[in-house]
Amino acid sequence: MMNKFYKNLKKIIKKLLSLFLNHKIKEIGIVNKKIQFGSFPIIDLSKSLCFDKTKGLLCSYEGDSSFISSNEYPVIESWVKIQNISYTINDIFLYEQYKKIKKTEKKKITYFNENVYLLPYYTSHFGHFTGDLLGQILYYIKNVSEINEDNKLLIITPSEEWDNFLKHFAKENIKLVKPKDALSTNYLFNNAKILPRMSSVQNYLLAKNILNGEIKVNNKLPKKVFLTTGRQDRISNIDEVKKELQSLGFEVVIPSNYNIFDLLTIVKSANVLISEKASVLNNVHLVRNRKYFLLSSITEKNLDMKLFIGAGIYKEFNRGIAQEIHCEDDPVNQNVRAFKKRIRVKTDVLLSIIKNEYN
Repeated sequence: MMNKFYKNLKKIIKKLLSLFLNHKIKEIGIVNKKIQFGSFPIIDLSKSLCFDKTKGLLCSYEGDSSFISSNEYPVIESWVKIQNISYTINDIFLYEQYKKIKKTEKKKITYFNENVYLLPYYTSHFGHFTGDLLGQILYYIKNVSEINEDNKLLIITPSEEWDNFLKHFAKENIKLVKPKDALSTNYLFNNAKILPRMSSVQNYLLAKNILNGEIKVNNKLPKKVFLTTGRQDRISNIDEVKKELQSLGFEVVIPSNYNIFDLLTIVKSANVLISEKASVLNNVHLVRNRKYFLLSSITEKNLDMKLFIGAGIYKEFNRGIAQEIHCEDDPVNQNVRAFKKRIRVKTDVLLSIIKNEYN
């Protein structure tokens, strides 16, 4: 108790002394209110992780009905309540999350008595699953020895493909819950151990480091790849873009047509890669170490803090190896949602950039 008192006193004294010093703490090293940044904690994984058993209530709500991929895998967000308290990692979305969690209180409860490990937060949205959860899931499966057949890690994924992908790493050490089932009930785990949630930065680093050891370059795969959803609500002249790129020998790769291992191998192996923006880009973030081109909206620059923290930060992960090709927003049937702007690609500009780079 006395040690804690002295530690706190020392902090207070340091803070008071700093008022009189000309060398002060500043997260980015300068005072400039025009520079936007976020502070992201990094967990020291060299230390042993110790957990006590507790009761945890897993509450889920629908995240976005427009992105339902199937009846079994709707887009949801799930939060673990411990003694009726759930924890978020920033105050940007605090109030709207609170309201949605509050609405789950009247749902029926399904009880579980077996031993489980839980993350404080889950989502079945592909972009946020890969950007915020996949790395820590892979790390915990591989490095927390207590996670085993008798102490499983609960996981919720965006699709059956991702279920199968994680089974490859986890064998019998995970408990998969389909988003549809999580949406229909609250799960009360009587013997839960709660793992810490990692920041998107640490999650991404772990995902890329682990997957780069698993996904190998295959020189027999297509050398030129265009990664796209093939949807006109993303690129209004997508058919024209595909046709022009195919004339240059590009393979058009639509992620939903491939299993996860094959898709990531194609992305990693391509000598020349062009990708759409938004969630499809996270496939590139996971394994790509070489330069690639990104077709993005010219108006999705200079994001405010909410958009940056929400998903804009993902683009920063590959800053330096990604070359953005900014395209104009198509004025027809425009989607006003962030990161979903419908763009129109100037194919002559795109082809000129590609030819100049590789010819």
